[in-house]
Amino acid sequence: MANEASNIDAGRDGSREPIKLGDRFEILPTQPLPAFDGIAGTAYAARALRGRKAECFALILSGAVPPRTEALAGFTLIDNPGIMRLLDHGMVEWAQNHRQALIFERPLGRRLMTSLAAGFEPMPEDQIMRLVIQSMMPVFKELSGRGLTHGGIRPNNMFLRDSGGGGLTVGECASTPPGYAQPALFEGIERAMAQPSGRGNGSILDDLYAFGVTLVFLALGRNPVQEMDDETVLSVKIERGSYAAIAGSSRIPQNLLEPVRGLLLDDPKQRWGLTQLDLWLSGRRLSPKLSPLPKRASRPVKIGGHEVWHCRGLARQMALNPTAATISVENGDIDRWLRRGISDDVMAEAVASAMENAALGGGKSSSVADRMVARVGMTLDPPAPIRYKGMAVMPDGLGVALAEAFLRREGVQPLAEMIAWQLPLFWATIQTETRPELVPLVQSFDTLRGLLEKTGAAFGVERVLYEMNPSLYCLSPIVIDYHAVTPPDLLLALDLAAEAKDRSREPMDRHLSAFLANRHKRLEDSLFTQLASGVDPLRRITALLSIFGDIQTRFGMPPLPGLSRWIGSLMEPTVARFYNRPQRDAARKAIERVASDGKLIDLLRIIDDPDAIKKDALGFSAARREHKKAIQEIEKLKAKIADPTGIIETSGRQFAAVLSSVIGTLVTAGLCFFYLFR
Repeated sequence: MANEASNIDAGRDGSREPIKLGDRFEILPTQPLPAFDGIAGTAYAARALRGRKAECFALILSGAVPPRTEALAGFTLIDNPGIMRLLDHGMVEWAQNHRQALIFERPLGRRLMTSLAAGFEPMPEDQIMRLVIQSMMPVFKELSGRGLTHGGIRPNNMFLRDSGGGGLTVGECASTPPGYAQPALFEGIERAMAQPSGRGNGSILDDLYAFGVTLVFLALGRNPVQEMDDETVLSVKIERGSYAAIAGSSRIPQNLLEPVRGLLLDDPKQRWGLTQLDLWLSGRRLSPKLSPLPKRASRPVKIGGHEVWHCRGLARQMALNPTAATISVENGDIDRWLRRGISDDVMAEAVASAMENAALGGGKSSSVADRMVARVGMTLDPPAPIRYKGMAVMPDGLGVALAEAFLRREGVQPLAEMIAWQLPLFWATIQTETRPELVPLVQSFDTLRGLLEKTGAAFGVERVLYEMNPSLYCLSPIVIDYHAVTPPDLLLALDLAAEAKDRSREPMDRHLSAFLANRHKRLEDSLFTQLASGVDPLRRITALLSIFGDIQTRFGMPPLPGLSRWIGSLMEPTVARFYNRPQRDAARKAIERVASDGKLIDLLRIIDDPDAIKKDALGFSAARREHKKAIQEIEKLKAKIADPTGIIETSGRQFAAVLSSVIGTLVTAGLCFFYLFR
């Protein structure tokens, strides 16, 4: 739907026929290519329908990983032999679900490593220089110039361009967020501490760090820390520095020592960038500085049975053992260790301030304790991710982490609480360096907190989700399989979902309202307040038609008969507003007729027609007056009937008067007759 809305009906479950992506490529479901499978999807052979002769393959995304939708347009513009080219992308119907398909140009050569655990013949220095470093420099420059991060630089994601070894091609990175599929070994210390979905966008320096680790693998022909798990590797990196942890005990070729040391510097400010690597390639010899190790205390402090000797290790153990950390903070162990063990009164005062700030927001005692552990941890190790209730995210990775939590139907509450308790803002304020990018970060999280605190439709954590992920498709259970990324996409998806046997009662929920409020800014917030549960059904349906009708009209969309009939089936409360029975019958017939036409704005006119409403109101007022007059007459008659004596007297007088009149008339007539005819 993103690129090819017309293709939404292509292919069916069980069909082995090729599935077209637009008019340029077709995917071959009978030809899987497991060698190109990724963490986000499964690969199949594909072929170009016109023009292109190069071999290609399709990656069908599972939908379980937040897509990197916002970067797809940028990657399709890259035409560099050093990076696997993204040729096209769009939605296809796959196994009765709609899935995003990415079409890539297929490399002709093999992977450098089939897996990170596999050993191979070490690559000679000259081959590393010519085949690897010189091939990758244009790639890094291309990515840097476009403001993109690869996030997947590693030996088992690199291919020979052809069987003759004419250069390297780095594999795809568009199917997942930066660093999502990257082993922690290839990430710097701070990003390795974060969960894969919470690492954030990163920068070219993070790609260069991963490239430094890759050079060690290729030079040694193996994983130098294969016997260690991720936690152990991270601990050793913290204690000894990345270079010492990864390559310190191995024999790196002399000519590669400088770039490896420079690329594995833990301080991003000192780490080699493209300029330094370019200078080294041109023959200039540089002397990389050693990564400064964390200040070591004179004695350790224990957290959860673990001895730690420095602030970074303490912050990490506190996050891993929050209960023990709470006790150590509250009984003063941390304060005493900071002042006596490490002789840092400034840090001790900062920790005390963080503790005080944690209690200001109120809430349950357990929540205050969690906030305190998080804030103290950030104070002890400012560059590290925000760690709260088992989550670990960089501030710019919180949005992707939230999307993953929704996609996996896992708890989103800890991430929402991070925003509610202003933990990203606290993280930004304690950074030791002034960074221009932190200003919009602070502003955005302040806005997000305001949206989170509102509980009505189109607000809450769902609204925060779409604000933080402006390219994410709508995750409403009603349309999640259609991957709708724009308001028109959403209406097309609802039109198709209307035919489902197990469809929901109405085409609206919190996800849909939040998605539309984010993607269609021209809609008034007052319309969404009418969608809240408990609101009068007439107002709900009117608001629903106003929202959908505006989108259909403004974007020039085709008729939507499925969605129109779906909403039409809910419109009985709007018909009941008319008092006149013939008018109600006419409205029902009009709804049935207009719903088949598929124009939502016409449905709205039926129930929101001022002339019809006025006519019905005037007729009802007249009927009420007539009714009141009739009631008054009835009441008079009832009063007379209730008084028999009065009735007799009144009736007697009337009868006597009538009888006297009749007798008088007869006597007069008789006398006249007598005198006339005697």
